[in-house]
Amino acid sequence: MLLGETGTGKELRRGPFTTRSKRAERAFIGVNCAAIPPSLIASELFGREKGAFTGATQRRMGRFESANGGTIFWDEVWRFASDIQIALLRVLQERENRRVARSRPIPVDRESDCGHASRFERARCEGKFRQDLLYRLNVVPVEMPPLCEE
Repeated sequence: MLLGETGTGKELRRGPFTTRSKRAERAFIGVNCAAIPPSLIASELFGREKGAFTGATQRRMGRFESANGGTIFWDEVWRFASDIQIALLRVLQERENRRVARSRPIPVDRESDCGHASRFERARCEGKFRQDLLYRLNVVPVEMPPLCEE
């Protein structure tokens, strides 16, 4: 988990961590959690089957399937609502993804990296971010200095 102020380039500066990984040559999927509309989060992350909801005219892979064998970088994951945090935790623990409207799970093998700004700590203290999800994501915390200090 990369921790630092907004604008420190956490996603860009993850390079040394990822390039030494056995997954360095595989897919890297960046997810700006704040930019996904709440009504589309489940479909974007987990994918969907054709007919899952009005307007779902074809099957679509989600971010987990797209990153299979590679790495997902979660930027500002603390912004997700509790129900999405629970679903995210389940995928991380079980290594299985369920598309919206699919009954069978899809195995996924990926690493997860995170970037968080200082507001994350406040959300955690206020109980808006699940402790068990934090445990899964915060394996190796790395504090990123502000750009003005470099």
